[in-house]
Amino acid sequence: MAENRQKSLDHYQMKNIVLATDFLESSRLALDYAVALCHHFDATLTIVHAFELPYVAEEAEILAHRASVSRKMAHERLEAFATGVRRLGINVNVDLREGDPCNTVLKSALDHHCDLLVLGTHGIYKGVYHAVVGSNAEKILLSTQCPTLTVGRHVMAGVDLNLGITEVLVISDWHCETLSPLLYGLWLGSEFGVPVHLMHVRTEGEAEDSVLGERLAGLSSDALKGFTVALEPEWSSAQFHLDRIFSAHDVIQRVETSLKSLIVTGVHLVSRMERHLHASLAFELAARAASPLLSLPCNETRL
Repeated sequence: MAENRQKSLDHYQMKNIVLATDFLESSRLALDYAVALCHHFDATLTIVHAFELPYVAEEAEILAHRASVSRKMAHERLEAFATGVRRLGINVNVDLREGDPCNTVLKSALDHHCDLLVLGTHGIYKGVYHAVVGSNAEKILLSTQCPTLTVGRHVMAGVDLNLGITEVLVISDWHCETLSPLLYGLWLGSEFGVPVHLMHVRTEGEAEDSVLGERLAGLSSDALKGFTVALEPEWSSAQFHLDRIFSAHDVIQRVETSLKSLIVTGVHLVSRMERHLHASLAFELAARAASPLLSLPCNETRL
């Protein structure tokens, strides 16, 4: 049993962190969190910027056989981002890539064996524009295979190298495999020495389904019995989890007022078409939260 518990800790690591930047203010705030996490975990930071050249610039490069002004400017801005971070003693790489932002960032994360992808987001868009166009941040969030930290526009600026979080808030939606967010959140709580709080969010259709609640709570509590980090006995109680089932409205209110937290949740990976038609709860939480949200990709296994 001791050996199995140790393996559960070794499963988690944060050695390669990738930050996607568009050079806007939200990216600079996301950079602060990426740097703080690199400092804590002694991780390498890769800063990636995806750009798409206008037709005129592409033609100029072909005719002149040299990089266009647009490409040079993008590289200079990327290096400027990296220079400031290197002064803090962080190992930094830069990755300038041409192409669609979503696919390019996902490919960069894969190429750099990313343990954590960090994104800044400007907010949430609703209506026809969002349904048709969507958001690059949401597309990435719903597609990535690695843990992703999304820093929304309501997150407090001025974070220092010590990060200064006071809690880890785990939000489970009952539909993805709940074990990943739960165990990952407990690992982060042990890493930063802060308490871990839990909220299970339900849909309206699940509001009265106590049988499903008991079943899911039992699965969660059974898994936690073998976890490495020392937990209070109540964490292995099904009733403990049943008492922490909340509506989506209550969860959103909680994240909107949670300062100095690290929020952890699971997100369903979806198809390319669904990315354009679906605004996930995870993205809405990330857009509204007063603290950064770390999302873990979940399989489509349902009970």
